[in-house]
Amino acid sequence: MSIIEAITTALASNPILAAGVGTLLAGSVLYVLRAVPEKIMEALGTALWTKVSIESLSSEYADVDHFIEKRRINFFSRSLELKEGALQTGFGSGWGTYDGKIFKYAKARSTQQVVPYETINVAFLTRDRSVAERFLRDSQPADRRNSISVTLYGANGSTGSLRRNKRSLDTVFVDDAVKSRLVERITWFIGAEQWHAERGIPWKLGIILHGPPGTGKTSLIHALASSFGFNIKYIKSLHGLGAAFMHGTAKDLFVIEDIDTISGGLNRSGPDGNAANAANIVAQQSSPFHEVLNAMDGMQTPDGLKFIATTNHIGRLDPAIIRPGRIDEVIEIGPLSLASARRMFKAFYGRDGIGEYSPRTGAELQVMFSTKTAEEAEAALAASARSSVTVNHSPVSPPA
Repeated sequence: MSIIEAITTALASNPILAAGVGTLLAGSVLYVLRAVPEKIMEALGTALWTKVSIESLSSEYADVDHFIEKRRINFFSRSLELKEGALQTGFGSGWGTYDGKIFKYAKARSTQQVVPYETINVAFLTRDRSVAERFLRDSQPADRRNSISVTLYGANGSTGSLRRNKRSLDTVFVDDAVKSRLVERITWFIGAEQWHAERGIPWKLGIILHGPPGTGKTSLIHALASSFGFNIKYIKSLHGLGAAFMHGTAKDLFVIEDIDTISGGLNRSGPDGNAANAANIVAQQSSPFHEVLNAMDGMQTPDGLKFIATTNHIGRLDPAIIRPGRIDEVIEIGPLSLASARRMFKAFYGRDGIGEYSPRTGAELQVMFSTKTAEEAEAALAASARSSVTVNHSPVSPPA
């Protein structure tokens, strides 16, 4: 007798066993069939809804939470909590409307982490991603939409944050070639994730701006961050630089001002370039020096990292800092050209001007234009230009 015949005979002679096996088979079939509609609904959800998740660690969380409260449908949203003396959206799920579209939200708290945090998941009944982007933008108060966040980082992490009003690139007076080069480089970088991945290159961007004090390096960084919608992470100490980079996102721009001074000079040959003191310099600064090297290499940094460092003395930086691979662009910002000085003059006085001119920094011209009339400024610039002309008084040799 075969195994199948034996099983058939046993089931036929034992109704209880047959019922048990039948129940088991029916349950298995129902379990499989139950997963089918779930998969169908999951596929429909992916096809019909646009989803976004915001964690309480994000600076946008409180704004989104408050924005949902204004747009939720009360009939479907019965979970409330007391906030600032009023009942508002609580934990749980609900529905709302925005820009003519229905959205559903779910607000939850996680206590599994060392520091508990909250999450809001919002799904819009549309395939149009721009609806979610507008929702996040409109959730920000007007003062936030017109400003950028500046977070300060010391040796032990973040030391606080503030907001700065956005600044237009048109209000920064550096030569147009410099501004165009930076805008084009950053624009290309933002969309070059795949380009870097295909070539096995870390997707990061490092820029050094160097030049005399007062040439507009800091103002230019402020305007670039405003133009691209970046938040600034301002590094005050090179100790902990790697940890600060690890917390960066694609919306952040790290700024290291006067990189040669906040660590005492990043040059293994010493600030004066003398190799005799190299051993002492390395002994004193090996920690920040090597931390900077490791942080800039890209192995310990998140994708999309962007940082701009400034210095008034490019020669004080060790060649290992500014070599290709760690730094992608080294850009000099010098005194203003005549064309840029004339644009600045017109911005201050509302008319064309400046005939004779010797190069000045933007800071010098700002002080002059803020304290003198247009005529006085033109006269002062002309006098300075004439006094800077060097006349060759060498005697002419008589013919042989």
